[in-house]
Amino acid sequence: MGGYVRSSALAPIRSCVDRFGGRIDRVLRHADLPLEILDRPELPLPLKDHYAVLHAAARETGSAQFGAEMGALARMSMLGPYGSGSLSAPTLFAAIARANTTLNRMMQTDTDLVLLRLRDRVKWSMIFHTRGTEGRFQNELLAMGYQLDLLRHFLGASWRPACVHVRTSSRSDVAALERLLNAPVRASDDTPGIEFHRSLLSAVQPEACAEIQPPVEQRDMPAANDLASMTSAAIQLELVRGRPSVDAVAARLQMSRRTFQRKLSTKGTSYGRILKEALLLEAQALLALDHPIGEIADRLGYSEHAHFTRAHREWSGLSPQQQREISLSAGQQNIHMEHPSKELTGPFTCNKIR
Repeated sequence: MGGYVRSSALAPIRSCVDRFGGRIDRVLRHADLPLEILDRPELPLPLKDHYAVLHAAARETGSAQFGAEMGALARMSMLGPYGSGSLSAPTLFAAIARANTTLNRMMQTDTDLVLLRLRDRVKWSMIFHTRGTEGRFQNELLAMGYQLDLLRHFLGASWRPACVHVRTSSRSDVAALERLLNAPVRASDDTPGIEFHRSLLSAVQPEACAEIQPPVEQRDMPAANDLASMTSAAIQLELVRGRPSVDAVAARLQMSRRTFQRKLSTKGTSYGRILKEALLLEAQALLALDHPIGEIADRLGYSEHAHFTRAHREWSGLSPQQQREISLSAGQQNIHMEHPSKELTGPFTCNKIR
């Protein structure tokens, strides 16, 4: 069914579309996404929908290199806890390790970030496993924009890599990309990526940026091939519009209602059970954002405030107001990342030799 990406990835798309004089509502409509999703950066968005948004944005703006146009504006800090966690690492090597190892859990699934050794150089690549033709090239260009921003955070804003590998056969594309990325570009059928000297991995955190805040806690991304977690993610996405029907969620997952319900049954669960859990998560998220309780009740499909309060007590043992007080209090506390020396012992791919 493909991977997911945080909806925070839509923020730079909106900025770039606005810069070109386009309309983001028209872009999102093409991907069957509500405009309100822009206010919920923590939600998981199917990668196929992200591809569709990028494809629509390229058409809306008339830019064949829209991903690179956006990549030039992209900043890791736009990616919420994932971006701030990577930027706060003590060295470039630790930052890449942190970005690689936390990508699937915090930002994007069905995708690998790998650092490959090439003698005295390294190549940092993002590999997308979710299939798709429309928008995938733009997504690869955008990914490089984020990667370059992280590298330049440690190496300086004017730093240029030895080479950026892109999947294109067009000479005009190469010339335009060199201007947008401020880097030498090589057209290749190989994995896209950024090549630079290995010695740069020891670059340390700039002193002026040493006070970057560590990331705050957020829910993990949907697990690969876990229908229950993907159903919950689809419900969360549809809840932006209002309480979803089983048919709407089945369609979002590209299944018929009957097939969807049968597959959930074989997993020992049901749509009603997952919907109940998703409503609780959505209620907690909206309470933490300080939305009025009456508005939350309406959005979750309760005709009366009292019905929502009673349901919330049944779910959690707390009233909505009590839950809000706990969420707002917890929101003031940041969690600390693991010590970098521990982080580098995880499933990091920097030891892959080519």
